[in-house]
Amino acid sequence: MAIIYTKAPAQIVLTKTQTADNEFEVSLKPLLQANYGITFQNMSAADGFVPQAIEVPQRDDARGYFSMKQTTIGLEIKKESTTKENSFYSYLEIDFYGKNGATAPRFKHGFIRWKGLTIGQTASNFSDTEIFPNIFDFNGPSGLLYSRRIQVSYSTHFSKKETLSLSLEDPNTPSISLPSNNYLGWRKRAILPSLSGVYRYGDERSYIKAGAIIMPISYAMKENMGDNYKTCTIAGWGAMISGKLRYDERNIFSFESSFGNGIATYNADLNGEKYDAVPDPAHKNLLETLRLFNVVGIYEHWWNPKWSSVAFASYSKVGGKDFIPTDMTKILYHMSLNLIFQPYKRFRIGIEANYGIKRTFDNQKAPAWKIQTSTSLQL
Repeated sequence: MAIIYTKAPAQIVLTKTQTADNEFEVSLKPLLQANYGITFQNMSAADGFVPQAIEVPQRDDARGYFSMKQTTIGLEIKKESTTKENSFYSYLEIDFYGKNGATAPRFKHGFIRWKGLTIGQTASNFSDTEIFPNIFDFNGPSGLLYSRRIQVSYSTHFSKKETLSLSLEDPNTPSISLPSNNYLGWRKRAILPSLSGVYRYGDERSYIKAGAIIMPISYAMKENMGDNYKTCTIAGWGAMISGKLRYDERNIFSFESSFGNGIATYNADLNGEKYDAVPDPAHKNLLETLRLFNVVGIYEHWWNPKWSSVAFASYSKVGGKDFIPTDMTKILYHMSLNLIFQPYKRFRIGIEANYGIKRTFDNQKAPAWKIQTSTSLQL
């Protein structure tokens, strides 16, 4: 039987107490990972492979890069109870992607969970972390919906196979472009939270998900220097469908497709790149949301219990307003293939290749390659 890496979480129990009705446990969950990669074309991001970061026009600029920033340290606190209603779980995690490229601690996850209610920062409800493939690159396919958000979410089971999750997420989530000649001082405002809902049907082996989101985008504007600010709010919206099919113990197929207007910041590659809304010069520079379409296919194969490979292909398209700045990204392609040797269920070593293409709205395009070797150990 194949040993599936993602199903083997490691932990170091720091303390554990047992009573008649409860079990309280505090555990440390460290992951050590070291990468050495060579990028053959110029990219503005050194860590991971990010097609959005490919520089256009392209310059061949081979560079080697060593990093341990993907190392994470997690602290888990949980209380198991004989009555599920009293169970409690909390988690805190840091990695080492510091500001300005520094190798320094960075807050990643921090939340508490009780009775299906989650409060804190973790992966957005409008994403599917279950299909993240068994790869070394922390970014993953560029077309995936993945972001971490401060949120209040609630999950409930309709049956053994049916789950519905709802969330209200950080109103500061939208990432927008303001007019380039912003002498009037327009500014982004955080007012209303995003609202998402995701339905899941299936079990741990195979399932399908469908979800939707509404994301209010607010900003303060004025037409003349002496005017008072007034708040404008437009609505971003999106839908997604994803799933996983475990054909047998050796073959796993996963997919995700998403589309909408003004939701680019939920995309793994466009997060924070100001692609949710841009100003329309023909209409007093008022912001308009941009369309986004993503599709990702992932195939994982276990050659035997110790050797595995993952191949994926991803496509994203932004569009399509005639006033979009020509240097903005229009299309992203991303493909990857790896070979991983896993002699123990908590230790991996392997090689991974990534290839991407970035095309802008003035039809310039640039490809990029990256090959990396990696080792990871869950203590």
